[in-house]
Amino acid sequence: MILRPYGVVVAGELLLGLEVVVEGRVIQEVRPHTGMPEDYVLSPAFVNAHSHLEYRGLQDRIPSLSFWNWIGELVRLNEDVSYDETRRWTERAALENRQTGVALIADHSNRPFAGAALEAQSIKGTIFQETITIDCWGDGADKIREIEERAAQQRKECTLDIFVSTHAPYSVDPSSLRRINEKSAKNSIHAAESYEEMDWMAKGEGPIAEFYASYGLESPGFRSTIAYLSSLDMIRSGTQLVHCCSVDEEDIELMAHGGVSVAHCPYSNVYLHCPIAPVRRMLEAGVPVGLGMDSAASGGPIDMFLVMRSALASSLALGEPVSAETVWNMATTAGASSLGVSGWSVTVGSSCPLIKVQVAGAYSIGEVIESAKPELVEFV
Repeated sequence: MILRPYGVVVAGELLLGLEVVVEGRVIQEVRPHTGMPEDYVLSPAFVNAHSHLEYRGLQDRIPSLSFWNWIGELVRLNEDVSYDETRRWTERAALENRQTGVALIADHSNRPFAGAALEAQSIKGTIFQETITIDCWGDGADKIREIEERAAQQRKECTLDIFVSTHAPYSVDPSSLRRINEKSAKNSIHAAESYEEMDWMAKGEGPIAEFYASYGLESPGFRSTIAYLSSLDMIRSGTQLVHCCSVDEEDIELMAHGGVSVAHCPYSNVYLHCPIAPVRRMLEAGVPVGLGMDSAASGGPIDMFLVMRSALASSLALGEPVSAETVWNMATTAGASSLGVSGWSVTVGSSCPLIKVQVAGAYSIGEVIESAKPELVEFV
């Protein structure tokens, strides 16, 4: 098969005048055009570095609130959602990820439906079966066994990698964080996401600290969330940190030295009034960063182009702009690498899924990001 786009995206850069020869799903050649090009851009499929598929039905049901108030509304609404509803929402979110060009995903899963839903859409990835121990603080053994059973149930229904994982430092007690970290080769945790988390961690103040006090618990009293997780040996290869909005130079140095990866979810962060993540500084330090859509409850419509536009706008607002090429790379090749997947590129020998983005007259990757939408995506 000879693919003749007018542009091919390699490492985020739009290269014009190339065609791609594919045989048996493997790219055999990338060469100058030998025929008339068509009106589309060819790219590796997108990588959604962080999602919560099961919250799809909560889109537009929680307004843009401060982080901790939003969490409270999410918990309240989700208590009334049945398992059958969750399954349907998860299947719909998997379909919409496919429609926006996603072929690789890392999903935080509470109920055990994500693996089967993703495989039904031919989406590969990793499921992080999420643990929360706020209701059994300091005695999470039974809860961890329950989560292990859910993970085992998912493994029976799909072939994706599934790991027992952690939700956040404020929702999982230290002994459970240690235990899961020791047992799971891969772990994903929401970290350094909000102003409220900063105040709780370093000052023992704010709504999270008040919530802790209501349970008779003390705040950790560490300089930062990253320092706290480092004290638990969680800043290591195999750990994905989700968000990392409030990290400083010392945190970034710990992250780079420890070998963690980061999932950047810019649209969700804006919606929840979080600090702006210093993506450029993390990348310059050598921290792998992928782009995530988070849940539809805070991330809005499942649309990778919307998230890329948000990433560009956020970096400009911080005064540390990243290029459109960098953002597209975070959504494809670099995003896959952040999840431990290599070869996700339009290069000879690669067998990664490819997408056509049906845009005409866009001659920079920034123009593609600005004009594209999920309806213009087609899998090769």
